[in-house]
Amino acid sequence: MWHLSVPRQFRQLLIGSKRLAIFEACVIGLVSGLAAVLLKQGISWLGGWQLSTSTQFPWMLPLIGLGGGCLTGLLIERLAPEAAGSGIPQVKAALANFPIPLNLRVAIVKLVSVTLALGSGLSLGRQGPTVQIGAALAAQLSQWIPTSPEYR
Repeated sequence: MWHLSVPRQFRQLLIGSKRLAIFEACVIGLVSGLAAVLLKQGISWLGGWQLSTSTQFPWMLPLIGLGGGCLTGLLIERLAPEAAGSGIPQVKAALANFPIPLNLRVAIVKLVSVTLALGSGLSLGRQGPTVQIGAALAAQLSQWIPTSPEYR
C-alpha cells in the first residue's frame, strides 16, 4: 500500500481533502486509459498475427477463432466468472450498490480474455469490456488510496 511509505506530513495534507480525491481521480484516469490502450494494442497485434497466419494457412482461420473462444471461456470460467458478459450491465449494477465484484482480478481476466477473443476474430465490441476494466481498476485503486467517502 502506497500510503504506508508516504511521509506522515504529506499524508496528513492529503487525507480527507479534495486534493486526495483529485489525485485519486487522476490516477484512476491514467491507469484506466493505459488499460484501454493496452487492450487496443493487444487486439491489434493479435489480429495482425491472425491475419498473416490465415493468409499463409487459410485452413487455420477457423481454428484460431475456435482456440481464442475456448481460451477466453476457460479463463473466465476458471479465474473470474464475474468477468463474463459485456461489462456495462455489471458496472451499472455495481453503481446501484448490488454486490458485483469489481477488482484487479476481474480487470486482468477481462483484459486478457477480451484481447484473446477480439484478436482471434470473434465478433464483439470492445467498448463494454473497456468500461468494466476501467471500473474494476477504479474500484481497486479506491481501496488502495485512502480517500474519505465524502469525496468519492
